[in-house]
Amino acid sequence: MDLTLIKIRKAIEQDYKYCYRLTKINMLGYFTKYWGGWKSENFLKNFNHSETNIILKNDRRIGYYVIKNKSDYYYLDNIQISPLMKGKWIGSFIMKLIEEQIIKTKANIIRLEVFKDNPAKKLYERFDYKIIKDNWASVLMEKILSK
Repeated sequence: MDLTLIKIRKAIEQDYKYCYRLTKINMLGYFTKYWGGWKSENFLKNFNHSETNIILKNDRRIGYYVIKNKSDYYYLDNIQISPLMKGKWIGSFIMKLIEEQIIKTKANIIRLEVFKDNPAKKLYERFDYKIIKDNWASVLMEKILSK
């Protein structure tokens, strides 16, 4: 895959349905297993298009991610890649991009939370994220970025 075709843009309100559907497709199994199912109102309550970045390939949406500035660290609140695009190094490309963006700021710490049985956990481990807290079904991971 030619990763130079990947572009990022800020989300607009009309991206809500896309982000909702993609998250539900990717996460329904985990939400059902650990939290008893999907709760639409939770996604609506937590979705903020101004914090959301849309991942595009050839101007088509293939995923999104949300980074939150927590003053002394950044939090990768959500990253979702279309199932058709998984295994094509897009997740790795986006993680590198996020880290490069954060290095340009004063912060040098990034955290994220992932379900323990989510294959994405292996990606984060390859990127040297370390578990700093076990939250039963998920783990909080952290990476200290070198400037």
